[in-house]
Amino acid sequence: MGSLSLENSIIEWITKVLETIDYLGVFILMILDPTALPVPAEIILPLAGWILADNISQVFLLSLIATIGSTIGCLFEFYLAKAVGRKFIIKYGKYLFISEEDLMKQEKFFVKNQFYFIFITRMIPFIPKTITSVISGIYNLNFYKYVAYTFIASYPTLFIYVYIGNNLGENYSEIKNYVGGFGFPILIILIIVIIGYFLFKYFKIKQNQ
Repeated sequence: MGSLSLENSIIEWITKVLETIDYLGVFILMILDPTALPVPAEIILPLAGWILADNISQVFLLSLIATIGSTIGCLFEFYLAKAVGRKFIIKYGKYLFISEEDLMKQEKFFVKNQFYFIFITRMIPFIPKTITSVISGIYNLNFYKYVAYTFIASYPTLFIYVYIGNNLGENYSEIKNYVGGFGFPILIILIIVIIGYFLFKYFKIKQNQ
C-alpha cells in the first residue's frame, strides 16, 4: 500500500511538471532519470507521450529530447566513476576480492567490447543506467564512444516508452505489460553472475593461501 501511494505521488508530481513546463520538463526529468532519484523513464515518458504528444512527429521529438537529457544525466555518473571509482576500487577492492591486476584485465575486456556492453545494457528496459555509467567510468572507456553508444542505444527504448504512452492514453501504466516482461529476469541473471564472480574469487584466494 505504501509503495503504491509513493508511486501515485511520483506520478502526480511528474504530471504537474510536464503540464507546467512542457518539453523542458521532459528534458530536466530525464537528466535526473539515471540518478538514484525515484523519477524513472518508465513513468516519465509514458506520461509525456500521453500529455504532450498529439502526433507521431511529436513522439519522435519527445524521444529525441528525452534521449539528450538521459545522455547528459549519464555523463554525471560516468565522470564521477572515472574520478573516484577507480581509486576507490584500487584502495578498497581487496575487501571485494578485486585486485589492481583484475582491474587491468577487466578493463581490456570492457574496452574491447565497449559497443556491445553499452548497447545491450542501455536497450534493456529496467536495467539501472547507473550500472552502465559507473562501469564505463571505472574502466576508462572512450568518452566520445560512450556518448555516441549511449545516445544511439537509448533512443529506441525511450521512443517505445513515449509511443506506447501516447497510444495507451490514460492507461499508460499498462506499459509494464509491454516492456517489463524480460527486464526483471535479466536483472536476476546479472545479480547471479556478480555473486558467482565473488564466490569464484573467494575460493581462488583460499586455494592460493
